[in-house]
Amino acid sequence: MMWPAVIGLTIAGLGGVAYHQAMAVDLTVPSAVGTAATSSAVASRESKREAERAQRDVQIRVWNEALAADPVSAVSMGQLAALHLQRARESGVFDEYLTSEALARRSLSTRTRRNAATAVTLTNSLLAQHRFTDAMDVARTLVSWEPEQPAYRALLGEVAMELGDDSTAATMFNSVWTARSGLSIAPRVARWLELTNHVEKARRVLNAARTEALARRDLSTETKAWFHLRVGDLELRAGRARDAATAYRAGLALDDQDPRLLAAMARLAEQQEQPAAVIAWGERAIAVRMDPATLGLLSKAYTTLGDHAKGREYAQTLAVVASAQQGPYDRAWSLYLLDQREQVNTVLEKAKAELETRRDVYGYDLTAWALYRAGRFSEAREMMAQAMRLNTPDPLLQHHAAMIAAAPTVVSASRETAGR
Repeated sequence: MMWPAVIGLTIAGLGGVAYHQAMAVDLTVPSAVGTAATSSAVASRESKREAERAQRDVQIRVWNEALAADPVSAVSMGQLAALHLQRARESGVFDEYLTSEALARRSLSTRTRRNAATAVTLTNSLLAQHRFTDAMDVARTLVSWEPEQPAYRALLGEVAMELGDDSTAATMFNSVWTARSGLSIAPRVARWLELTNHVEKARRVLNAARTEALARRDLSTETKAWFHLRVGDLELRAGRARDAATAYRAGLALDDQDPRLLAAMARLAEQQEQPAAVIAWGERAIAVRMDPATLGLLSKAYTTLGDHAKGREYAQTLAVVASAQQGPYDRAWSLYLLDQREQVNTVLEKAKAELETRRDVYGYDLTAWALYRAGRFSEAREMMAQAMRLNTPDPLLQHHAAMIAAAPTVVSASRETAGR
């Protein structure tokens, strides 16, 4: 399951408009040195994490042996596709998604009957690669095979949501409301509820799913930590910083090396205007997995603290990492460039190109912000209206909308060329 890439820098440019709860949030990074009990708990977490990944590797080896014995086995290829998808989520290695996709396609080319699970794997692999149009084709086919399955309709709803097909998304999510407690359904329904400004309903659905996930013995640590991440992200966007921190720390209690949760703590520190904490959490995150959004936060944090050389170093690293990333142009990187007033026209061209196939609210927001930075305020207002069409209560969208609304109606020619 994928969420808008823009989330990574959601708070990065807000400055004084960041949402704060009444009391300061404790964002202290736990010390690596603690009591014997703490050291034992850390060792236990590491042991469990390594055991799960070792088991995944064994399963992949066994199914590869089965495939070697029967090279046209749709079952073996489907199982391997799912295992490589899980390993991709755990490791962040993009090539694992490509391997998963290739295996899933081979499996489906061999057999489609009773092979819907592999179509789900293929859809999720394509979502992870941000190949949303391809994912939509597979998801529609999947639903046509088994229209009575709510999990498949929810998956189609997610793809439609990512593409900005609001009508299809609403239809699919409305159709699965009575089945919303399912773990493959609840997070998708919750995200749609949040996007359409039903945050309290989203919170109830997501918290109930997290409770069930944590009680399940058949789910991996990575999956359980992901549910904590999802709850924390919802609370962060809702301005409930302490609740977000509680959720993130609960996830880190399961796996203190989860780069998604470490990066989330850096985002929270940015929102709370604690640059030292941004650095502490952000550097832990990129030590595990390099991420453009976190690099952008680190660059800003060091600059805020007066270490301009370190800030430039991270900015240069961000440029290298973003340019080398596989997949589409990174939205977090685009926002960073716009906030720095760099490559405005390049970002605008790429944002407009993406809107040709992906018309979600964050795509319109990025395009609107690029137009604003280029001084094209009238066009920015048109794009921002589309970004706010669902009344999404995201502080990033609200900040951009307020800035664009306050821009002058008429702009001078010199301002129009400022970003070029």
